[in-house]
Amino acid sequence: MSKGLRVSVVIKDNSSVKDPASALGEAVGKLVEEAVKKVVEELARKYKLTVHAKQKISDKAGIRFEVDLPIYKEDKLIGIIDVKYLRYTKHARDKASWVVVAHRRLAASYPTIQRTAVVLHGHGWSKDAKKLIATSCIDVIELEPAKLDEILDDYGIKFVWHEKNAETPRESWKRFQELSNEEKKKIIEAIVEDVRERLEEWFRTRLIGDTDDVKLSLSFLCPEAKVMMSLTSFFEEH
Repeated sequence: MSKGLRVSVVIKDNSSVKDPASALGEAVGKLVEEAVKKVVEELARKYKLTVHAKQKISDKAGIRFEVDLPIYKEDKLIGIIDVKYLRYTKHARDKASWVVVAHRRLAASYPTIQRTAVVLHGHGWSKDAKKLIATSCIDVIELEPAKLDEILDDYGIKFVWHEKNAETPRESWKRFQELSNEEKKKIIEAIVEDVRERLEEWFRTRLIGDTDDVKLSLSFLCPEAKVMMSLTSFFEEH
């Protein structure tokens, strides 16, 4: 485990929480953000790039969008990574549409942006929602729901339940509050191990332009990206 990993998840007093499911989702989401941020910052240092803290960036019309991890090279915005959690499928299309609007408007406003990506987690992301994002040429990196469930289950936290089930999220939220900082660090490290390779592939192919020995293993790629990879493979074979 990396030393000095900061855990900045603020725990609310259980007696003041009216919706344990929402509180737990928010708290776990922050752990996922910490994990992705840790990997992205390491990769930025490796490739001599800069990652800013969560930042509101204006498009050319002056509309501001909050970006989780804006990536810069010599003060020029070259990439965007957002982390998005969704529990219920009924919200998937709306949330996916908002991701598309934000990323495409910023990409149109900053010609230096080479690529944008979103790390998705939670059971709510439908296949259609992920396709909507990917076919707008925004790369989708998934933290598989089953993997996150497995990581949390190791600490007695159930992260999947029926929408009308109030008992499971209440008990899981109570257990989350009992986690020590060391346990939270271990959860973050487990998430890091799951997403590190795909994030590094994304950095190398999308921001650095190094495609040697790299096969971008994302579940959802935009059609343009698939065509380019097919052409690359064809010329390598011939």
